Amino acid sequence: MLWDKALTVAKKASEAQVLLPISTMNSVVSEQGVDFFIKVMNDNINKKIQQGQTQPNPFLPYEERMFVDTVGDAHVCLLNKYPVSEPHLLICSKAFVSQSSLLDLQDFSAWIQGVSYPNVLGFFNSAAKAGASQPHRHMQLMKTTVPLERLILSGKLPFRHKLFTFDRINSEKAYFCYLAAMHDLGLTPKNASLNINEPIECLPYNILLTQNWMLVIPRRTNHIGDVFANALNYSGCFLVKDQQQHDWLIDYGCLRLLTECVAP
Repeated sequence: MLWDKALTVAKKASEAQVLLPISTMNSVVSEQGVDFFIKVMNDNINKKIQQGQTQPNPFLPYEERMFVDTVGDAHVCLLNKYPVSEPHLLICSKAFVSQSSLLDLQDFSAWIQGVSYPNVLGFFNSAAKAGASQPHRHMQLMKTTVPLERLILSGKLPFRHKLFTFDRINSEKAYFCYLAAMHDLGLTPKNASLNINEPIECLPYNILLTQNWMLVIPRRTNHIGDVFANALNYSGCFLVKDQQQHDWLIDYGCLRLLTECVAP
């Protein structure tokens, strides 16, 4: 079981002090009936930035102590060395595949092995404008509540999106829903071929994925002011640099920021 292995590896990594969580304070801010979570970064974010400067691709090679398991033929599961919360898992392609190219069925098959558990949120940042910090293909997993879930499932999100619900998720169903969303939202070229040997570059977007629903969101920018937004923000969880950004976000409005980051 993937999460059982992940918890064991994360415990050892934490005891060895090789995991460097990047958030500390957690506050709850109520806005329009939603309790948003806002975390503030700690000094470990500087270590993450420094590593990015010396090791542009942390997945080739990956740090052995971050390894959880192989997932299918084309992916590995790794711990995120700089988690927002623990454990924070990454499903990475073994070979380099562009983060901004169209996902394939193998990606979903690997990803869903970690999603098919209670209280697990999968999320994906397709490109820098969607909040991606690495160009190497990786999907993410966390055990977390989803503050925006009620609003997501109500169909009343105030921004453009595609929502799919599942009685029981499987990779084929999720993948074909994903392709439909990419087409309907205009995120792939109209004349794109699905030839596996021709990677299709997509416009920026995020995915949120649980065992019961999937949300696809087209993005136009990764930030408003100095506050950045990736897929996790669309679950209702924010990570800000300091108290000043924390206070600015509360004043500006979490839903307003999320809406303004979405492609019209």
